[in-house]
Amino acid sequence: MRVIEETPPDPEDDPQPVPAVAPWLRRHRLLAPILALVAAGVAARTGAHPEVAAHVVAAIGLVVLSVIDLDLFLLPKRLVYPLFGATFGLLVVAAAVHGDGTALQRALLGSLGAWGALFVLHIVSPAGMGFGDVRLALLLGLDLGWLGARQVFFGIFVGFILAAVIGLLLLVTRKRGRRDAVPFGPFLAAGTLFVLLGGDALAGLTRG
Repeated sequence: MRVIEETPPDPEDDPQPVPAVAPWLRRHRLLAPILALVAAGVAARTGAHPEVAAHVVAAIGLVVLSVIDLDLFLLPKRLVYPLFGATFGLLVVAAAVHGDGTALQRALLGSLGAWGALFVLHIVSPAGMGFGDVRLALLLGLDLGWLGARQVFFGIFVGFILAAVIGLLLLVTRKRGRRDAVPFGPFLAAGTLFVLLGGDALAGLTRG
């Protein structure tokens, strides 16, 4: 079984339109309460710090993108890039409030590092790592990078572990065959959310 996102011929072109919002939400009635729970959890874990808005926006965006990826095998740049911009803008504000740009620099390096790592995997195996996942790495690397370089690595690592475990379970239960594709974006998002919700503390990682 391949855990991938189907890659368009031009990595900057989305092969399918983003679904219309109203019908899409009707098909995913549990999405709103899930988003509320995720937002509340991330906010509670972050606490009353200026960066809380950025983490909440990124977390909500990751959940929405995961559902779209599961539906369409697509992580549309029309959503990923605006989410990146919004998260970056909120982190700039947070850095200004803190009066220290160190965390913002770390966030940018985390974004670049995550993008670079997944881009190399995309070059080596385009069928195994879609460019949408590379795009997504910009967002998750930025948000986790604010917390620390180890958080970026750990979030991606958890994503790969989840993909391997779920992939194996799908094979064993014969829900999917070896040649069936499963989108990878939701696993990256899950790893990121795990860290944002405090999974890094469980692993003994300190933030900053």
